[in-house]
Amino acid sequence: MAKYISQQAIRRQKKRFWRKIILSSITLFFLLFLSSWLSRLDRFQISNVSIYGNSAIKEKEILNIINENIVGNYFWLFSKSNFLIYPKNVIKKELLDSFAQIKELKIKFDNFQSIIVEMTERVPYALWCQEKENDCYFMDKTAYLYAEAPLFLNNSYFKYTGGLLSISTSTPVSEILRQTYLSQKKEGHFEEVDLFIRLLKDINLDGYKLIIKDNNDYELFFNNGSKLIFDGNQDFDEIFKDLQAVLIDLGDLEGKEFEYIDLRFDHKVLYKFKEV
Repeated sequence: MAKYISQQAIRRQKKRFWRKIILSSITLFFLLFLSSWLSRLDRFQISNVSIYGNSAIKEKEILNIINENIVGNYFWLFSKSNFLIYPKNVIKKELLDSFAQIKELKIKFDNFQSIIVEMTERVPYALWCQEKENDCYFMDKTAYLYAEAPLFLNNSYFKYTGGLLSISTSTPVSEILRQTYLSQKKEGHFEEVDLFIRLLKDINLDGYKLIIKDNNDYELFFNNGSKLIFDGNQDFDEIFKDLQAVLIDLGDLEGKEFEYIDLRFDHKVLYKFKEV
């Protein structure tokens, strides 16, 4: 037998339902108003930013990005400069996107009105240059290109040319920066090349520039105009030993200068002296 519900009972249920809706709406509105009011209190607004670790990057440029992101409100209600809800991840991403020099970045809470920005900048280790060497870029020790370099009148930094994919004289700076030199090679290849060049210095072969040709020939140039030629796929330990052996056999080289030394042939070193 179906249970009978009177019209009066139905009206009471409807009134209770709408009473709950209205009460919930008022409560929600009150909580939103209270949260919005609290988020805007001066005591909770970020008014001080401490920046540590920047050297090449100007503090003003960092502050501009931070200030632009903490102005205004979320949904016209909550202050973006509130220390609890400021857009930390957005700021971090924008800083990293804006400055390739930044290697590591941390943004930390200090107090209700202060945050701390700690960064580690990349340190210049060498230069990557276009073929004419008019346009050069700083590389860090991981072969990461991160900033345009000024024109140096001397060989303050070792120079690398070639070794980047799809680069021409018309390639914009934005597409050159953030590339990694020799990234198309096997992992650790740059470290092997760099170590080989440094080992050559130990036997008084102090190069200042390496050019990588399209055919994978590597040409290391010296200040006297001499060059050392090798193949990028060779075992650098082996060709270093071969070179050492030849130099020992040649003995005293006083008054002589190489025009070139060619290491591209396994266990065979070709060389030519400059004519006096």
